[in-house]
Amino acid sequence: MIVLLGCANDNLTTQVTLEGKWVEINTNTDTLTFGLLGGQEAVILSRDKEMRDGFLLPKSGSGSYDYKLLTDQISLRWHLSSNSAFTDYYIKQTGNRMEIENFYSTTAIGTIQTFEKLK
Repeated sequence: MIVLLGCANDNLTTQVTLEGKWVEINTNTDTLTFGLLGGQEAVILSRDKEMRDGFLLPKSGSGSYDYKLLTDQISLRWHLSSNSAFTDYYIKQTGNRMEIENFYSTTAIGTIQTFEKLK
């Protein structure tokens, strides 16, 4: 488990309503945590585990991402990828619900996932 700690910084753009932990409402196994990682805004995707090559490992796409919020889009760059480019995905947040285009599951790329903020 990764814990995000940070100080207030006027140069950061994280919206207060996004900060914190969000859980995908259909499976309850995928979570997004928005906050600071090493002094930079980041989102951490935590996923269920699966057996690969005899080892129990997090599902593909798990890990931390740099992000930028755009109008109706979130631009993401996975820290574990060799590709340094940001990729844009649909996002809409209303109250404690967030719809986001699936960016992490190769079998569901482009579908819209709904997350709910944990209290």
